[in-house]
Amino acid sequence: MYVMPGLEMRTDRPGPELYWGRLNFDHRVPRESVHKAADAEVFLTDAERLGDERFAVAAAWRRDHYLGHHDGCAADPVLLAETARQTAIHLSHRFLDVPHGMPFVLNAVTVDLTEALPPLGAHGLAVGLDVVCRPPAEGARRLRLELEADVLVQRRRLGRVGVHWEPMEPRRYALLRRRVERSPEGERPRPAPPRVPLPPARVGQLAERDVLIEADPLRANGWWLRLDQEHPVLFDHESDHVPGMALVEAFRQASQVAAADGEPGAGAVTLIVVRFTAFGELDAPVAIIAEPAEGGGRTFTVRARQGDRELARATVRRGMAEPALTRLDAAC
Repeated sequence: MYVMPGLEMRTDRPGPELYWGRLNFDHRVPRESVHKAADAEVFLTDAERLGDERFAVAAAWRRDHYLGHHDGCAADPVLLAETARQTAIHLSHRFLDVPHGMPFVLNAVTVDLTEALPPLGAHGLAVGLDVVCRPPAEGARRLRLELEADVLVQRRRLGRVGVHWEPMEPRRYALLRRRVERSPEGERPRPAPPRVPLPPARVGQLAERDVLIEADPLRANGWWLRLDQEHPVLFDHESDHVPGMALVEAFRQASQVAAADGEPGAGAVTLIVVRFTAFGELDAPVAIIAEPAEGGGRTFTVRARQGDRELARATVRRGMAEPALTRLDAAC
């Protein structure tokens, strides 16, 4: 079990601003270094080592990317979650001697903003990450890694991101996947009841194929995961399980519907803390449930369940927190 430390912005150390001038924001890193099949799905453009555990990372977001969303003027934090995920993979291969061909298991991802992200604009947006990436403790038998980073946009620090992940030897990964407990035939997840489609605008998208949840007519604030395995972004490359970023985006969509139903104009996502606990299989229904978090307001606890297994759980906040609530902890 990991405990993700509070993502408190670090204002007591010099930033990597001097490095941005020599980092490249125009050409993407090789797609294989972030485990993508299409160049268009690569966000990272450059990275430089600043110290034993510290790195400067450059990324470029384009305006029309699926994860950018289209229901507000600001960029969406889910873009940051994917940028942090790609950063974890890229640093592993380029600087931490993790060989290519190793599967990566995502354990947790956090985005915590203290200011709204600016609009993407016609020419996209340049984003910097001031990263600390910690290797496993000396003598640890498993290569578990953790990353924390300040987010810099237009020379301002706007928040923090964090990722916990584990590069895994292919044979061990295959064994782990074979050991996934499937329910006996009589206890397999029941077929999903009738589903109610949602219009794209209700979840902040433009295209029907980008809607990842369908309403459950038997349950308030309950949905079913809707996956298109031909989706060019979520299934950019073949996957033997439900992609982690599909669950992150589904959690964002569910929180948007729940917030709009209960409190119109609740605002964009400013905090998302996701803990992954099990692989989701592609051939069984996945339920998405959102409930107001303790204390209510604009924060939700969102869960993904498949049968009797919880696949992931998230805390999602919409709108900015009060000053006293800017530091949050998460466990994974």
